[in-house]
Formats: sequence, structure tokens, C-alpha cells
Amino acid sequence: MSFQAQSVRAVSREQSSVPLPTFSPKITRVSVRPIGMVRKSKLFNSFVASVQPVEASAVTSFDNTLPSKEVLDVWQNVNAVCFDVDSTVCIDEGIDEFAEFCGAGKAVAEWTARPMNGSVSFEDALAARLSLINPSLSQLQDFLKRPPRLSPGIDLLVKKLKDKKKDVYLVSGGFRQMINPVASILGITLENIFANQMLFGSNGEFAGFDKNEPTSRSGGKPTAVQQIKKAHGYKSVVMIGDGATDLEARMPGGEDLFICYGGVQLRESVAAKADWLVFNFKDLINSLENWELTAPFSGCKIQVTTRFVVGDLDATYHVPGTKEYILNGGFKIEVPNLQEVVVMEEVGHFINQEKPDEINARIYDFIQRF
Repeated sequence: MSFQAQSVRAVSREQSSVPLPTFSPKITRVSVRPIGMVRKSKLFNSFVASVQPVEASAVTSFDNTLPSKEVLDVWQNVNAVCFDVDSTVCIDEGIDEFAEFCGAGKAVAEWTARPMNGSVSFEDALAARLSLINPSLSQLQDFLKRPPRLSPGIDLLVKKLKDKKKDVYLVSGGFRQMINPVASILGITLENIFANQMLFGSNGEFAGFDKNEPTSRSGGKPTAVQQIKKAHGYKSVVMIGDGATDLEARMPGGEDLFICYGGVQLRESVAAKADWLVFNFKDLINSLENWELTAPFSGCKIQVTTRFVVGDLDATYHVPGTKEYILNGGFKIEVPNLQEVVVMEEVGHFINQEKPDEINARIYDFIQRF
């Protein structure tokens, strides 16, 4: 069989508390033909796929989609979490949507991308966008009649954090008028919002924005996070967002961890520098839940006599650091009665299906020792 797929957004397949490797967009033309997988076996079949690109595309891989132990420790014990709003808590860029509503969408969208990618100061981009829109108070009120569109899973993540007594803040370069309804839906108090404020005259005419807000200028998010951390005496604060302004808050006295959310917009220059890159808020929820469920077993070791068998083509075997952990003594510490590590050649993850005769023989040989 054959199929063709184009321009597929990069996503991570969710199976546990950590995402599986992320696949790049633009899967192209694929042809598949069945072949026998196991000699002398009629039960198993496999497919060999040949891929011919329809068009050349750069494939970018990230080595931070699997969190380190240190990153997980900070995340699981954090005191407060600060969320960016546009393209993180919400699937839209609020000012772009407002500009579109007011008839200035295209010009404003071009300006929005510049500070996110770090190519222009935030205050210059903010002033330029607002001057292009030049909104009236009545236009803003009409725009706010539309309900905000939340990113999938953000409500569950905020609830999980609050249930675990972790404070939640919204720190955004957007506008309070648009963010207040979002905070209301998520149960976040207005005092926990750090954002900009549009100003209007007595007749409803646009009068600029409040330049006293720290988020109205470059370096505003670091300043806001520092204020939050100092005012409440938090030991650790995590920032979750998608843009350069979120990343820059990772500094002394600011955020201790930056988690890049790429589920809406993947900005590669930002994602590459993040402590943890996620595409689904469920990954963050799972990492909190799994830690909670397994906490009673922290430090426990596997005491039974063990033979460990893995395929040399298994993707999990090639996760950075895993092979060294298994072969260089780290695994033996957690499994004191580890008798042998067997690395089967030319076989992937499903070793019992790909080489059933060999794996059965190894299991039988091991059992015979007892």
C-alpha cells in the first residue's frame, strides 16, 4: 500500500510521563511491502517502508524532549509556576486575533513574530502593533464577547498544580483585558496576572498602553518573575512558554527552569535552549502524578535474580545516557542481583515478536539455572 502526507505538525506521541521521540513535519511519500520477519515462522509479518521525499525539508531534532533527573526534581518540587498566555495557555496570539478583528491582521502578525524570535525589542514591537491597530474601547468590548480558546489540557494542568498547593501565575506580554477572562476560567486570581494594560480616553479613543507595567518592555518577564519570587519567598519558580521573552526569564533570581511548550508554535531557537521541551501538557501532568504514585518506592531496588535482554536497535536503548547506564555499572546498583545483560543484534523493541525463537531460548536457559 502507499500513501502521501504533507505538512504534518511535529508532535510527540504520549505513552507515559515522558514523550516518545518527536517526529518532524512533512512525512512524504511512503510505499510499503510485506516481508517475512522470522524464519520458519508463519505468525509474524513485518513491513519495509521506502521513503522518497516529495520536497526537501530540514529535519531538526531536539535532545531535551526527555527531562533529566535534575529537571524532574525541580518540576516536581516547584513552589510556583508562571505561564505565558499567547500560544501557550491559549492557542492564539491575542493581539494578532484582535488585530484581525480590527482589520489590521497581516501587518500586526509580522510584528508579533519579531520579539518572539528575539529579532527586535519587545517595547518597539508592542508600540508598532498597537499603532497599526489603533483600537477603540467599543472594538475591544466587542472582541471580548468571544470566549478564549484554551490549549488542550491546560485546565487539567493548572488544576493539578493547584491541588498540589503550587501557586500559578500568568505572565504575559499580552493585555489584561484579554487575559482576565482566561484567568477566570482557570481559577487564577487577578492578583496573579502580570500583563500589559491598554489605555483609553474619556470618549473611548485609544490612548496607548501603561508603560509602568514591567511586561511592556524588553526584560519585562524576568523582572516580573523576580518580583514574584522575592515577594513570596519562593525557593523555585518554573516558567512555561514558547517565546524568547519566556526563555530570558531564566536568570539569577528569576525562573529556575524553563519548559518550552511547542504544542502551538515551535520556535526552534527557543526550544533548543529550553530545559525541557514538551508538546502536550499531559506530559507535565503525568510527571506529577507518576512521582506521586511511586513516591513510596523511592530508592527501592530490584532484588530478584535478573537477566536483562534488549535489542540493539531499540530506540529506548539509544536514549542519551541509557546505554552507558546499563553497561557501565549504574544498572547493577539498582538491580544488585543482575546476572547478565544480553544485547540481541538486529532487533528492535518488540524482541519477542521479532525473534521469538531466540528470546524463548534465552528465557528457557535462564530458568534452567534454578
